[in-house]
Amino acid sequence: MASNVVSGFLPSSHGFRFANTWPRSPAWTFDLGLLQVGIGDVGRGLCGGMVFGARDRFEQGRVAAVDPAPPAPGSALFREIVARQWASFGRLLSVPLRFWLASALGTERSRLRATVRQAWPAIRAEIDAGRPAMVGLVREAGLNPLAVGMGHQVLAFRYDVAADGIRLAVYDPNHPGDDAVEVGIERGPGGAIRHVQSTGEPLLGLLHLPYAPPR
Repeated sequence: MASNVVSGFLPSSHGFRFANTWPRSPAWTFDLGLLQVGIGDVGRGLCGGMVFGARDRFEQGRVAAVDPAPPAPGSALFREIVARQWASFGRLLSVPLRFWLASALGTERSRLRATVRQAWPAIRAEIDAGRPAMVGLVREAGLNPLAVGMGHQVLAFRYDVAADGIRLAVYDPNHPGDDAVEVGIERGPGGAIRHVQSTGEPLLGLLHLPYAPPR
């Protein structure tokens, strides 16, 4: 069995202590005098901003805030996570597009092939280089690009390769403080290969996603 881990990183140390659960409110609010205009809805989730924030803190030698409650809209931490959420979408919104292509046009076979040939080698290379890797989880198949449950972002910090599959240990903002969450592929009892997440959520595919340091 082959394995490697990003030394020093743990979700319980560098991930946020609060879950990726937010009340419906604008991501940005612009004050236009007599009128305030809100854009976006954080109630859809801020997983990308949270995993970007976790990697930011790890690379800067900082630990995450210990408050178990999500930051209030307008607070400094809220604005940081929202800004990092936008950064996690990639240039020209390339990340949401990749999620949609995998969800709408992919098949079970093509998503498995993409995981094995594209996502996994890139994720492994980042962890081998000592960096947590941004990972996209394709959750649902469908044509609606605005589906809330279509995709999710996590941060991989360890891999284990065995005869029956590949496991990635991840910081998942939906499971704060949990160092044991894993995603990957495995060979089932009948010999079929499938995507799996240890916490039971549906998983159709893995994507290796880009990371951009904060400016």
